[in-house]
Amino acid sequence: VSKALLVRFAKKLGLSGYSELKARIKIEIQEQNGEIKGFLQMMTDSYHKMMDDLNKKDLSTFFERLYTAKRVFIYGSGSSQARVTSEMKRIFLPVREIISMHGHDMCYPLKKNAQKDDLVIIISLGGETQHVVELAKVLRTQGVPMVSITRLTSNRLASLCDENLYINSIRFPQNDQIEYESSTPYFILIEYLYLSYQNYLLSKNECTK
Repeated sequence: VSKALLVRFAKKLGLSGYSELKARIKIEIQEQNGEIKGFLQMMTDSYHKMMDDLNKKDLSTFFERLYTAKRVFIYGSGSSQARVTSEMKRIFLPVREIISMHGHDMCYPLKKNAQKDDLVIIISLGGETQHVVELAKVLRTQGVPMVSITRLTSNRLASLCDENLYINSIRFPQNDQIEYESSTPYFILIEYLYLSYQNYLLSKNECTK
């Protein structure tokens, strides 16, 4: 387009001319880049904090439940959680068989099949979804041991479970209408659990020799 058209466009925006338009665009690009860098640092820091918290956490009771349970069920409440349940089933296959379940329609068979000598791991981002809370209430009444994996906040699911594991989840806007929430912390957690469980099994085997 012609420079004259750009000048008219700038004036319609209430600017003095083309030079101010260029300056404003440059400032907005710098601000957006600054936000992205800030979110990147925030996410990196959250991963480090999550690993520090996990290293300090005593997981021996959880591993003992995992080791002695007749069956281990893992239930994911949403689409991201469903991917995590599948990955946890896959990664733990060499050391522990896990039955992966997800979706609202799988709550009923889980309620009917889980027993006191099983272990149920429930993954829910906020821990407040109604069907997940109802599932935990029924399993608690039946005496089924449960472990929750949720965002690091106080929530009803965590209060109903015997043990709680948490992820540090970061949300940031993609545009004015949509927020993105990283699912990476889930996968960091299950890899950490798998490697730590391997160490648990090694120490257990050494004690029995």
